[in-house]
This record gives sequence, C-alpha cells and structure tokens, in this order.
Amino acid sequence: MSYDRILVAIDTSSLGGIVFEQALEIAQLHTAKLYLLHCVETSIKRSSLLTASPKGTSKSAGYFTPYDDADLQFAQQKWEAQIEQANEWLLEYYQHATQQGVPVTCEAVFGEPGYQICALANEWQVDVIAMGRQGHSGLAELFLGSVSNYVLHHAPCSVLVVQGNAT
Repeated sequence: MSYDRILVAIDTSSLGGIVFEQALEIAQLHTAKLYLLHCVETSIKRSSLLTASPKGTSKSAGYFTPYDDADLQFAQQKWEAQIEQANEWLLEYYQHATQQGVPVTCEAVFGEPGYQICALANEWQVDVIAMGRQGHSGLAELFLGSVSNYVLHHAPCSVLVVQGNAT
C-alpha cells in the first residue's frame, strides 16, 4: 500500500514528538505529504486559567465553562492564546519536515479532537492518520474518553496508533 497524504494528529505530550517522527519516516518512504493537526478543545481546564472568573461554572470536574458574556470573552482570549501557541509549536515540526524534504501543511483548530481528526481526514482525503494513544484503561478510559478509540471507529481511512505509557 502506498500513502500520498498522512494526517498527523499531535498534541503537546512527549508522545506527540514520537508520532511525528514515525509519520515523517513513513512520509519519506512513500514521498507523501504530511498534514499536521493540533486540536484545542473548547473546555478549558481550571488549572490552565491564570485567573478564574468568579461567574464561571463547572459542568465536569476540573473544567471551566463560560457562563455569561464576560466569561465567554475571557475564555475566547484563552482559546486564542492556545491556538497561537499551537501554531508556533507546529512551526517547529513544519521546519523539521521541510528540512527533510517532506511537504507539509499545519493547522491548529478548535473542537473535540476525535471529531476534528476524522472530519479533516475526510476533507483532506488522507490515506492514513497517525496519532498517539496515552494508554488509559478502565475507569480512566470511561471518564476521560479516548480520542484514538473514537478515531479508530469513525476514520475514513487507515489509522496508525502509537502506544504511549499508561497515565
């Protein structure tokens, strides 16, 4: 099987770099183009907020949910900062891939990662998705969900899952 387009779903964990390197190797082997994708979820962990809005509510443990216009504006500033950081971070991967002679496109998007990965894989007509799996199991898998599990069941193409250490 030959690959022409590879979507690389990466995050800021150490596993993200490993996924990128494996996808880069496959891209070089197949002279394929890489599509680097990072998803910024619209639920913000309370620990990531510099100052919490007093009006925010918590719909699920540890997440801040905007509740009025002031909270929404505050959250939007945080999301925009996360997208900017992601784009700077993706630029490093972009530069590394282009130095290796691999064509690459980068995008940071808002939304639920599993859904976004599958939707963009379809839109970009990729042949394979490369992504990591943190190794949650049991109750952690139930409560935290699994992006890789969602993608495996909904992807319009093959999926390469790089196994990480259980957390």
